[in-house]
Order: sequence, then structure tokens, then C-alpha cells
Amino acid sequence: MAVVGAGGTGSAAIEVLARAGVGRLIIVDPDHVEVSNLERMHGTVPAHAAKRALKARVAAEHVRSIDPSIHVTALCGRLPQEEAVDAIVTADVAIGCTDKQHSRLALSDLAFRYLVPSIDCGVVLEGENGNVTGQVAQFVRFLAADPCALCRGMIVQSRLNQELMSDEELAQRRAAAKEAQQRGEDPDPYWRAQPQINTVGYLTTAVGAMIGGYAIGWITDRFDAPFERMQMNFVSKYLDVTDLHQTQRSDCACGRFRGWADQGKADALITAPDHWPPAELLEVPALEVGA
Repeated sequence: MAVVGAGGTGSAAIEVLARAGVGRLIIVDPDHVEVSNLERMHGTVPAHAAKRALKARVAAEHVRSIDPSIHVTALCGRLPQEEAVDAIVTADVAIGCTDKQHSRLALSDLAFRYLVPSIDCGVVLEGENGNVTGQVAQFVRFLAADPCALCRGMIVQSRLNQELMSDEELAQRRAAAKEAQQRGEDPDPYWRAQPQINTVGYLTTAVGAMIGGYAIGWITDRFDAPFERMQMNFVSKYLDVTDLHQTQRSDCACGRFRGWADQGKADALITAPDHWPPAELLEVPALEVGA
């Protein structure tokens, strides 16, 4: 089992999988623990934030504390870096638990090129006039024959572009946007802010636990995820559940390079930019039995 993202939803999914006795876990995350993560990231304590511990390492150590027999591979990196891809394609199921456009696009790419069954999840709080108006969860199934994230309209190109920019380019874009605004021009072509209300632990825990459960259903062959792209609002009447049926675009690579694996790399939906730090395989010492 592979989990991409070890934050709020990812750490909850990892905990469910570890306590269910999954024999092997691959954890991929590039970030460090911050104080704001403590409210929703399972396995963290204030010392992790103070030391800026790597999320992937913290998650792996938490798994080992639950069940020392689980084989854990922890990577400080992100999709679609080759080291992350090489690890994830060995999994029976991949789970996406990030809020990044590039990760969702890369996960859907893996599903149709490498035939790795995948489920992606996300949460968002919506608000107006100081009040929370929506607590929205989304689950997306990515099987080889399913439409990719592009076909489903899940990718906002401006957000994806900004995620892939270097720090230098981001600074230049922000400066150019500020100058444009001062001239009375539209700053969006240079830089578009992405306002978002930070989510909360009870919501990420619920969604992470659910996606972990769906993955267990797959690997045990006891039940299938009963949706293609499901959205629900936890503060709406009857949860306002919607399952979206979407189709592949005729011109998209996801319908032409199914199962091509590395041979379809030239037509991958996304590649890692050169300025990203190299992915690093983390050493996670085994715990002594009874420790």
C-alpha cells in the first residue's frame, strides 16, 4: 500500500492501515512538521514541530510504534519524481492525500500508465461572512479505464503552474503582480492568490479513515469503492452526496497509453521540474519488539 501525503488525511489513513495489519506501507511526503500540523496530523507531538521533523519520517516511526512488523518505506519527495514513482508502482493500491494539483495529476497518470488502482481524497472548508458554510470531502477513483484528473476537470492550470515554479520565479511573479496592481492593471496574469480556509482535524481524520477503509476493501477483495468521483458536504442536509460520472476526452493520453508504463513516459501527463530537491529514501530504525 502506498500513501502520498502524510499530513491530516494521509496520517489518518496511515494509522487505519497500520492498525489493520497491512504488511507493507510506502509513505511519500516532502514537507516538515509545523505547529499548525499538530492539530490534525496523527503521531505528532510538539517536539516534531520544534525540530521541523520530516512528515514521512514521523509517519513511518508512528507506524513502527503501532506494529513493528510492518515493512515501511519512507520517502522525502513528491510525485512525479522518479524515485517516488518507482516505489509507488510496487504497491497494490495507492492513496492520494495531498492538496496539490501536481500530486493528483501524477496519481491519475500512474493509474492508467502503470495500472496501479488509486483513490484520491481531499477536504475543504468554505466560508462566508465569518461563518463556515461548507465542510466538503471528495473521493476520486482512478482505475486504468477511468478518466484522468485532466478529463475530469480537477486541475486548475494556474494553480498547477504556480506549484511547479521555482522560488525565484514565484518571487518574480508576485513582484510583477504587485507592480501591475499599483498601475491599476489586473494582477492575475502574473500571480493569482489561492485563498483557502485551513481545514480541521476532525474532518481530515474522518476522510483519511474512510479512504483507508476503501483501500482495505480493495486489497482484501471484500468490497469496491462505490463511487467514481464522490463529493459530500458534512454540514448539509443528508450530507448532499453527489457521485459524478465523467468520461475521457478523445484527445487525452489517458485513453491511448494505458498500461504502457515507462514506455509511455514521453506522453506522461506531468513531469517533475528540475529545481525540485532530489527525493530521499529515509532510514527508519526498526523498533525492538516490546519497546
